[in-house]
Amino acid sequence: MPRSNALLLAPLLALMACQKSVSEPAVPHLELEPEHAIRLEPIRVAAYTAEELMEELELGREHMLMSRHGAAAKSFERVARRAGDRNLIALALYEAGRAYEALGDRDAAVARYEALTSKYPEHELYKHALVRQTRLDGYLERWKAMEQAADLLLALNDLPVMDRIEGLGAKGLGAVEQGEVERATVALGKAQALIDEHRFGRAGAPPVQLAQVAFLEGEIRRIKSERIKLTPVPPNFGQVLEARCQGLLDAQSAYTEAMRSRDAYWSAMAGYRVGELYQQLHVEAMGIPPPEHASLSQQQLFEAAMRLRYRILLEKGLKMMDATVRLGERTGESSEWVTRAQKAKAQLEQALEDEQRALKSSPHAEEDIRAALEKLKGQPKPTP
Repeated sequence: MPRSNALLLAPLLALMACQKSVSEPAVPHLELEPEHAIRLEPIRVAAYTAEELMEELELGREHMLMSRHGAAAKSFERVARRAGDRNLIALALYEAGRAYEALGDRDAAVARYEALTSKYPEHELYKHALVRQTRLDGYLERWKAMEQAADLLLALNDLPVMDRIEGLGAKGLGAVEQGEVERATVALGKAQALIDEHRFGRAGAPPVQLAQVAFLEGEIRRIKSERIKLTPVPPNFGQVLEARCQGLLDAQSAYTEAMRSRDAYWSAMAGYRVGELYQQLHVEAMGIPPPEHASLSQQQLFEAAMRLRYRILLEKGLKMMDATVRLGERTGESSEWVTRAQKAKAQLEQALEDEQRALKSSPHAEEDIRAALEKLKGQPKPTP
């Protein structure tokens, strides 16, 4: 093959590594003459007795056991509004949060946990409410609130090890999704040290707390990898590309570890991210321009070779998005991550169709492009 084509296709060869409340209506003001004024005695409403409040609380718990979560939430809300005892109010708020979680109303649930943790920090359920709060903050992608709740949780001295690991994972995830990679890395290191010390996750599916830590690690690796840019094309393109691809594989490894927990939520998040890794790398690779002084024929060869070589990135991305969508259908997982995977799947399918059409319209036959790439493998790597 001519040396000009060898120089043209050199970046392609290097990239092969990437494969391995309703408001009240307004009431008009009615002016009454003084002689027509109506005087009413104040109405006194007797407070609920402690026994009645406890009966209402137990009724709510009975509703929960019978999966009547809407009725349970109403019972717990009545106790929270009418009780005067702080301990009982906090208990009712916590149970209401659980009921709303079961209903799938995560906004209402996290509001009850926040009311408990902000007003009743002395209550025995404070720690448990914080744990549930961080989980819901993550689900709702309230990253700043997630990190703040995690800080409150980690400030407790008598925190069990697994809760501390979860708190560190939540703190790190809240930080990294706000772009604070260094702060997230510190939290990740502390969580991993506890996991190694206690040998958690060595056998069988790891607990869900470890899935969060693994996903956090994947996010940190993904962001660091995507900081390595392929354009403008650097002089040491091969080394830069190798680092970029290794970062992708490292991030994929961490996301795969998160999937081992077999938790549908974390698996959907991780599956989407893996598919996104390949989708993003394809976008960046296709943005690499042909050599500045290439002829029209060389530019056409370059474009066709890029499409042929990088099509596998679209295929791998599509495979992960499809698996994530099917996971949602199989488990009933309906988080935003599944919705994103559905959209990305459609985009990738369209992108593959576009690539196929573009290759067919190329003046260079696919066999010729493959032959040129194979021939290039046996030649010394040209210097830029």
